[in-house]
Amino acid sequence: MQLKEVFAKEQSRKDGADFRTIYLIPEGTFYRAYEWSAWLCHRYVSQFKPTHRQLKNAEDSVVFVGFPMTSLERHTPEGATVAEQEDKTMAIILPETLFEETTTEQLQTDYANWKKSVPLVKSKEQGAKNQEQGTKSQDKNGMTDVSVDGIMKRILGYPIEQHSPMEAMAFLSEIKQQLSERVTIS
Repeated sequence: MQLKEVFAKEQSRKDGADFRTIYLIPEGTFYRAYEWSAWLCHRYVSQFKPTHRQLKNAEDSVVFVGFPMTSLERHTPEGATVAEQEDKTMAIILPETLFEETTTEQLQTDYANWKKSVPLVKSKEQGAKNQEQGTKSQDKNGMTDVSVDGIMKRILGYPIEQHSPMEAMAFLSEIKQQLSERVTIS
């Protein structure tokens, strides 16, 4: 799912149930929650460490949290409803009882204050971090280089000794997924 689609989904909230829904986007072996969904995860599910990044060539920013797909059950609050959407997104609808004493306006204010409180990773810092970690290289149009050469550069540039086993496993899973999209195994 493209970030533009994620923003559209996050900004299309209209009523009480929408404001209680966490949308989890599958990315490799992880689920990520963006914007309002990230805030709901952080506030009502677990104190995940949020990441706040400046978007490339834009004045907007995005906040997200993530966790391994295998731990979905553990991160589903008691009384919540889980449903898979058509686009493979998981939707967790939090119980109304969590929101009984709260108005929509209070929630929106709390979300805005939370997003402002998460330190912003500026694009220059992010570019240096991406280069250090060997993350996806992008061409001049902002498209990810998923050529075999691009993937090899990512592997060679990834400082495995500076990452936890889980981070290394997530990186390997992402590489494997990109390779499987490029290469047909007979």
